[in-house]
Amino acid sequence: MDILAGLRDKLRFIERHYAAASFPFREIRRKINDCEEPFEPPPFDPDRDDLGEPPFLEEYREATESLNIEGQAALRLVHSSLQEYLKSFAAMYGIPVTGKGSWLERYKESFHGAYDIDLDKAPVPLGELEELVLARNDLEHGGEAFGMTKRQSKEHQLRFPAGLFVDEMEKQLFTQSHSWPGQIQVSDDNLKEAIRRVETFCEFLDSQRPY
Repeated sequence: MDILAGLRDKLRFIERHYAAASFPFREIRRKINDCEEPFEPPPFDPDRDDLGEPPFLEEYREATESLNIEGQAALRLVHSSLQEYLKSFAAMYGIPVTGKGSWLERYKESFHGAYDIDLDKAPVPLGELEELVLARNDLEHGGEAFGMTKRQSKEHQLRFPAGLFVDEMEKQLFTQSHSWPGQIQVSDDNLKEAIRRVETFCEFLDSQRPY
């Protein structure tokens, strides 16, 4: 059974699904930016326009939030794909997963103990995968009472204060206030990077197959 091929199939599907699911919201933002129907700017209204708020701001914000939600869903699938690959690898070679720490640390100890597989030699450091795991955990548990905003946990903030999944604007705010928990923003770029990390790491592990 080629579990690496299975992982790649999953990751390619996630890429295609995200592209299709996010397209309508990208189009809304593009049309607003380009003043295309149905987002043509209305005639000037001094009572409204003097406030300095551009037309269709609420629609733009909602489309941006929807894009983030689609990215969050895709990141959860990437996270699950990594877990499923590691679980399958361990089962295929009869490796009992034991030890302490995070589930990534337990796999690291178990693979090393069973077949002397050193995950520290992987081209993707384990910490970069842990960042993905922390972001996914925040998506599950880091919500606020109102709205769709997800923020970093204390652990995530301490380890990756201006990390891959922190909103770009809030990375700048971090330089002014080190206590600021960053908002989780899953974009096209950082989703691609998450997929690259998982695929590259699993390719390394596949190259270490004991037989």
